[in-house]
Amino acid sequence: MIQKREIEHTQIYQELDAESQKYWFDFKQKKFLHNIDTFYYSVKLIEDFTDDTEDTAVLELREYFEKKKSLLASHHNESIPVYFDGFDSSLNLRAGIFAGFFSIRLECPEWFDVFIAPVVPHGADGGLSVTCEIVVQIRSYMLWMYGVHEAFRRSFAYIQAICDHFDLHIGFCQENRVDYCWHSNYLSNPEKFFAPDNFYKMRVDRFKDALIHTAKVGSEDYEIDYVALGKRSDKIFIRIYLKSKEVVEKNYKPWFFKVWLFNGLINRYDFFVYEECYKRRSWKYMDMARIQFYAEYGNDAGLQATCRKLLDGTQTMDDDHLRKLADSLTPKVNLIMNVEYQVMRKHSKSYQLVPFKDNSGKDVAKRIYDYLDNRRIVADYLTHYVLRLVETSGDSNKSRRDYCAFWKSLRSCRMIDVCVAPKQVKLIRQYCRQLNAEIMKKRVINAAVTLGIYTRGINQDNVMQDCIEALCQLNDNDIHDAYRYKQKKARQFNADELAETYIGGDTHTYEVVNINTGEVSTDIVS
Repeated sequence: MIQKREIEHTQIYQELDAESQKYWFDFKQKKFLHNIDTFYYSVKLIEDFTDDTEDTAVLELREYFEKKKSLLASHHNESIPVYFDGFDSSLNLRAGIFAGFFSIRLECPEWFDVFIAPVVPHGADGGLSVTCEIVVQIRSYMLWMYGVHEAFRRSFAYIQAICDHFDLHIGFCQENRVDYCWHSNYLSNPEKFFAPDNFYKMRVDRFKDALIHTAKVGSEDYEIDYVALGKRSDKIFIRIYLKSKEVVEKNYKPWFFKVWLFNGLINRYDFFVYEECYKRRSWKYMDMARIQFYAEYGNDAGLQATCRKLLDGTQTMDDDHLRKLADSLTPKVNLIMNVEYQVMRKHSKSYQLVPFKDNSGKDVAKRIYDYLDNRRIVADYLTHYVLRLVETSGDSNKSRRDYCAFWKSLRSCRMIDVCVAPKQVKLIRQYCRQLNAEIMKKRVINAAVTLGIYTRGINQDNVMQDCIEALCQLNDNDIHDAYRYKQKKARQFNADELAETYIGGDTHTYEVVNINTGEVSTDIVS
């Protein structure tokens, strides 16, 4: 969390009026936002799915998907649509195996994946299998946009439709893996908080050791961007890391910027900086993005001129001096840390769930709803008995010390079914499309320019000519391949999320020639 005094001492803050100061730099201090970030659940079917089964429903399912997978192979494993009565939209059958024998993968893009095992191993006594035949992975986008209850309900409707089609029967559902996460702007200096000596004094847990990853910043500083306890294959695996850095560097999930902004974890200035870094897929661009902010919104003409020279490359600075200039002109950015507990079924199966609600009406999904109703109790257990952070001094037995301030705030965070209001879902949807479209447009233009250099050598043609020449080089095979690629890409996106043209999407007037006048275009047209 950035202190208000740090913001007030910067050049840009002093130059802005009170209304603009609040517009750009207002945020909620020491804010935590909790959600379930990944949710796997498994489904046990009543029918016999072992290798020597004679169940006609199981054999029908195997035959159906064998034919579909043969068709998939003929399509170069690019995915093919699968639709059953009861589906809101088709799922994509894709190549891939999960956990060794879940060889049927059905994907609802951006929302969830369904993995089906056509054959499961016999039980330990040689009888019917105890292995669940279906595993569903709900993705983070769906969980954050619609909440875990609604996400489960929507995905489970597809499972029921598949079972109804093949006349299969569900025995029960159960959680398989649940990731509990807390996003926070609480820490302004994670390097100091998670420094190995300090972290050792605070941590109370039973893990043997912690993996702490550092990244170099300038010539003297560093940042701690990742702390891990345990292994991913353990019953519980804990990660504490810079979530905002992960979004920028992995260049996906830009919708988190909007979620953080709507919930007050970042302000509009932070949003501007993160977006510029995301466009370039570079966390190291952070200081330059701050310089860019002053160039666009500052009032000192001399400083703005210096910033523009740095941005266009006519003036350079080493990283240390660039950071000092950025610190004098603009505030530091609110960093978003994520504390995440990955809990596997082999741990959660021992939980004694409290029946807060009567979920008997949920039938085979009762265990899932009971588990979700116990989220507060489970989170309290994880953040106290599995890992807790306490004061660095006090009782000689640190397990008796009180929680540190950061941990107190984390544990007092509201445990609600986080979701985004329908109006905001649309805004986030439009934002992600527009941001990614802008990034893709730059890639297309840069690729056309590079192609022009490859084919015509070093030349002085304008960019429009490069784009036209790139299109004119397409032959019938290129068009055919492009058509196939477009069909493939279309199946990789969620139709519900791309139902409308994003705000500001224009109908293009210009192609190779002006379609209104027939005039050949030789210049870039705005």
